[in-house]
Amino acid sequence: MITEVLIRNFKCFKSLTVPELGRITLIGGRNNVGKTALLEALFLFLDRTRADMIFRQYGWRGMEGVASKPEEMWGPIFYDYDMSQEIVITTTIDGTLETAKLSFNPNFVPPAPTPSPPPGEHQIATDEKAVRSFALDIEYCHEDSTKKTSHLSISPLGKPVLYPDPAGISSHPGRFFPSKQQVASKHTAELFSELAREGRESEAIGFLRIIEPRLEDLKIITQGPGSFVHGKLKGLSRTLPINLMGEAMGKLLNIIVGIVNSQGGIVFVDEMENGFHYSVLPKIWETVGKALRNYKCQLIASTHSYECLQAAHEGLSKMPEDFRYIRLDRKGDEISAKLSNYDMIGTALKTNLEVR
Repeated sequence: MITEVLIRNFKCFKSLTVPELGRITLIGGRNNVGKTALLEALFLFLDRTRADMIFRQYGWRGMEGVASKPEEMWGPIFYDYDMSQEIVITTTIDGTLETAKLSFNPNFVPPAPTPSPPPGEHQIATDEKAVRSFALDIEYCHEDSTKKTSHLSISPLGKPVLYPDPAGISSHPGRFFPSKQQVASKHTAELFSELAREGRESEAIGFLRIIEPRLEDLKIITQGPGSFVHGKLKGLSRTLPINLMGEAMGKLLNIIVGIVNSQGGIVFVDEMENGFHYSVLPKIWETVGKALRNYKCQLIASTHSYECLQAAHEGLSKMPEDFRYIRLDRKGDEISAKLSNYDMIGTALKTNLEVR
């Protein structure tokens, strides 16, 4: 679980300190103050073994592609597009201080492949020069002074690649659910399949019944080349794709299976309230809170909604010590984080203080 955060030179954050996150942390604030960027910074820290760690975040923002120039690929993640500055993301996670540092390297030389030598005699060239490329140097530092460095570059085929292979780099389990991109049905099916293999489908069914009490069963249905999660409703003769039961059903299923499959890790949800009617939000929070405790998982989510904050306060009444609310505020170029606990939010809601 992440409990403290320091971010420097990442996107809109010149320097941001968040002192105390809980098992459930809700991020609020005005538009363009960095709510999504805060989630992205933390998930980038966890996503250390994926070569597409940055590009898929662009996809979540609705960007279909970027030019192959360094300033277009890497520039947007640096504060004020200044790639001469180092990005620093420091977290206290599971009681351990860990840091990720990202810096632009315009002179990276990728390792050359080792070809098989031709049979018989052959000449060895003496005048070959190393081909310069560019990369993001990514250094991960552990409080025990362990350091591991990777280089994120682009292969000759135009694909992102990490040097060296990240197989030996430890990571923490996590899932990110963006606000602008619906989770593909195949990914939902993959997550649910992990439960199905262990005979634990009933865990997800119980959570989904708070929205649809008629739900009797969930199963994986193969249609053509794809697999989909279907639900069986009481009174209907056949199953329905879960997404046809409403946006709320699909979103809650993804969050729940994301929590179950990230046991001991962290789930990020951008704009938590999207897809849910305000009347079911307290039950959503109560259900999600129980799942987080059951699977020793952490949730960090953003919101634009006053009703979502009210619902969180109501739905998490039995686990107030786990809840934190962080409001981001901007003054000029500086963004700061104001922390409120469960009791402070309760007082603000009762007195109609503006806390979004």
